[in-house]
Amino acid sequence: MKKVLTLSLLAIAVTSTAASATSINIRHEWKPEYGDKNDQAHADRIAVSHRFKSGIGFEVEAKYKTNNNDAWGDQSGNGNQANISYRWKINDTFSLTPQFKLEANSDKVGYQGNLTLGYKATDTISTSIRYRYHYENYKSSLDKANSHYNRITLAAGYSGIEDWKFGLSTDYTIKQEGEEVWNGDKQGISEINSKISYTGFGGGWAPFVEIGVQPADKNMAGDNDKDDWRPRYRVGIVYSY
Repeated sequence: MKKVLTLSLLAIAVTSTAASATSINIRHEWKPEYGDKNDQAHADRIAVSHRFKSGIGFEVEAKYKTNNNDAWGDQSGNGNQANISYRWKINDTFSLTPQFKLEANSDKVGYQGNLTLGYKATDTISTSIRYRYHYENYKSSLDKANSHYNRITLAAGYSGIEDWKFGLSTDYTIKQEGEEVWNGDKQGISEINSKISYTGFGGGWAPFVEIGVQPADKNMAGDNDKDDWRPRYRVGIVYSY
């Protein structure tokens, strides 16, 4: 985790003198208790991203979690990730962005390649579709089979109200290996998320709120709850310069 924080600070130092878009994203996540398990969960993450005028971009992210019911109590590392991408602006309407992501925690390393097609319908309405392939390699001491999945994300954004931005996205996951996604199947909708951001403070600051739902974890929820939707709440702030 110290290495990720060092990389984050280095990224800030490098991009502070570069001409283009840099952002720092700090976010807190809360999952309330669900089913008959005492599984309330809090997690935090900080991400630093930058995109050069050439279209090349990168992001590094450090994640943390709490091991009790307090929002910031008994914290420990929850993994890290880094990605690199290239945004190709086809024209004023379409863009294409390939990306490679590396994600790791104490138990596994994940490798992900994805491709996003963006469509700008108007100055205030945008949509995108993203395909990603993810492979997870578990450490041998766990004696757990590696897993992989395909995922498609549909997203839409609206910024037609002054100082406000709205977003909605849906993930559809197809698992070749690993646990079921929904109702006994290895494929199905794995997440629905909504986001509201406020940009009226100026100076590059934009607080946001996210409300999402996911299928209940099959290992944590009771048998009567495992195919219900579980809520998830996030709050955070983005600083762009």
